[in-house]
Amino acid sequence: MRTFLWAASVFFMLFSGSAGSTASAQKVPIILDTDLGTDIDDAFALALALASPEIELRGVTTVSADAYGRALIACRMLHYAGRGDVPVAPGRPQRQQPEQKGQYQYGLEADFPNRPVAELAYEFMYKKLRAEPGRITLVTIGDLTNVGRLITDHPEAIPWIKRIVIMGGAVRVGYNAKPPVDREWNIRSDVKAARVVFRSGAPLLVAPLDATTMVKLEQPMRERIFGAGTPLLKQVHALYKLWGKVEPTLFDPVAVTLSFHEAFCRIEELRLEVDEEGFTRERDGQPNARVATSIRTGDFLNWYIGRIVKKK
Repeated sequence: MRTFLWAASVFFMLFSGSAGSTASAQKVPIILDTDLGTDIDDAFALALALASPEIELRGVTTVSADAYGRALIACRMLHYAGRGDVPVAPGRPQRQQPEQKGQYQYGLEADFPNRPVAELAYEFMYKKLRAEPGRITLVTIGDLTNVGRLITDHPEAIPWIKRIVIMGGAVRVGYNAKPPVDREWNIRSDVKAARVVFRSGAPLLVAPLDATTMVKLEQPMRERIFGAGTPLLKQVHALYKLWGKVEPTLFDPVAVTLSFHEAFCRIEELRLEVDEEGFTRERDGQPNARVATSIRTGDFLNWYIGRIVKKK
């Protein structure tokens, strides 16, 4: 199980420029649904979304335990990135006390003006989709609770979703990049919601363990990133140290990248179902998802690091 990590005083700054950009004339509007504050890859993913000129970030929604606390982290990151205009919607209402008392400091009003919106995440998604039917991509890098609730409570919204890009599942390999498959974290964290999403008929693009678990940020790569000395990367380094582990796996940045650029991955059309235990099963029948079944790991990491490091 992942260790729940709250970064109390981490500052992020927006960065510009790109390496290997595939920007098109029209940006891809996305809502990023994240369990920011648990594993470090969510922070790397949000940083990539902010850095990428191909993306128009229409909002950030938060999911999993203490979703309101996660929303505060997102607000703080966005403010110090110069993107306090991006709305943040929590998956749960504010609690009177933090779920893990002492790990997150709530007295932050003087530090940044932007706060989570009053709407819960699934209602925020519904409002945005209704305003621009067929345009917005939902990028989910946590469990599927918010999107499952959206689809269950507002099935009329399904045709309004351009597509859902999911970091989740394991089709042919487990966390060690070899068979047998594992119950991937984001899927097994809310199996019921995952089953709703995979059965919904919405267009799906899935980044399972098959294309993510091998994307390791090894020491020379970390030295290159953290040695760049930019305001953003100093704060990423601080959050990395709070995370308390050594080698990050960039699961979530792969999903963010797939929202606008698929060339690093092999994509197959498959029929995927989530069983009652939380395994993602490949079935016979009409495909319901486009699935990244492998990735050119070295090429992806070089591109990702170049984009991050060359930002000023």
